[in-house]
Amino acid sequence: MTWEYFVYLGVLVLGLAASVHGAWALWGGVRFYRYVVRMVEGAKDLLTESGAFRHQPKVALILPCCGVDDKLEETVQAIAQQNYTDYEVVFTFESTEDAAYAAIGAWTADWDRPRSQRVVAGLADGRAQKIHNLLAAVNRVSDDREVLVFLDSDAVPDKDWIGHLVAPLQDETVAAATGYRWYTATGGLAAGVRCVWNAATVTLLDDEALNFCWGGATAIRKETFESLDVARYWDRALSDDYQLTRAIRDAGMRIRFVPQALVPSSDHTTLSAFWSFARRQIVITRVCAPAIWRAGLFLTCNFMLGGTATAVLFFVAAMGWFGNPTAKFAALFGWLFILGVAAGKPLLRQLAIRKILRPPDLTWRDFWWDVVGTVLFSGGLHLNLFVASLTSRRIRWRHTEYELVSADETRVLRRVDSNG
Repeated sequence: MTWEYFVYLGVLVLGLAASVHGAWALWGGVRFYRYVVRMVEGAKDLLTESGAFRHQPKVALILPCCGVDDKLEETVQAIAQQNYTDYEVVFTFESTEDAAYAAIGAWTADWDRPRSQRVVAGLADGRAQKIHNLLAAVNRVSDDREVLVFLDSDAVPDKDWIGHLVAPLQDETVAAATGYRWYTATGGLAAGVRCVWNAATVTLLDDEALNFCWGGATAIRKETFESLDVARYWDRALSDDYQLTRAIRDAGMRIRFVPQALVPSSDHTTLSAFWSFARRQIVITRVCAPAIWRAGLFLTCNFMLGGTATAVLFFVAAMGWFGNPTAKFAALFGWLFILGVAAGKPLLRQLAIRKILRPPDLTWRDFWWDVVGTVLFSGGLHLNLFVASLTSRRIRWRHTEYELVSADETRVLRRVDSNG
């Protein structure tokens, strides 16, 4: 046996592994598309003939704020226009010095409905400021509220957002319903890269074995929140998302993804800001959900190695440096197959998302970045972020620097100037 034999064997193993992974990912895209179609078609049963939602428990919508985000005023306006009868809004802040405190006070001054209040939580010590703000808000929710709904300040929901999000809670086995963010590709290179990176997660959420609560669009019955003792899970944590998910999993309950609760986000970003944000998310995943982090790293490496190996073998054989025609065409077929299945999943994802979002929240740019970007550089982007997440457990979130000791323990290291 020559060294060429071992090269072929190695490439064959890597190529087959990548092909199996790609086929599995493609099936995930098919499953996601079917799930979205089923949810969209079933949505008509949620409404009365007049267009009102049949299931309308009393809701407390909680919005944590830190500074005036690009879309904050639009978010506040969208909250006031919900197609929902009985909901109150609790805005929560670190302090009255936060610029958002005065801005929201002005924007809501003439509201007839819904009723709203502003809650000041004070500085966090030993947990994320966002979680500190959320807990302060939960404590101020009216006693008659049946459902807690959480929304991020940089997301602009449509008018039926609350109604769709709370609908799955009619099922007693469903502890929480969640949406997710859709970062639009409008806004230049950085926005496009962010769109590619974020889109990969969306097609996991239909699978209840893999999904999670996204803190920017989650509904949970107040009774469930209290019985699961979510406040204890949050007490010294940094991630509201993963800790809420963990509380639900520990109780053996379910999380339901609601495609109609997908929230578009088009705030301005730069490559530097995106990298800082994405690395922070991967660091949080490594500490708070290590099994997900390890699986993501393995799958990324597997797919990249297989695709790269078959491509290199084809080009080397094509140049006549070694190999025979059979090896050359086998490598070409394997490479094209891997590229094809890599493109299939984002293509199905785009077709599904187009049943929910419309321009300007979803345009041809999203399609191009998602499909082409996934094939060309998404694997390399994710791999670099995985590697970067290994360097430190320290992150900066807004104007606070944290160290993640564990999923249950967070150190507040220092406050940094908002311009620093």
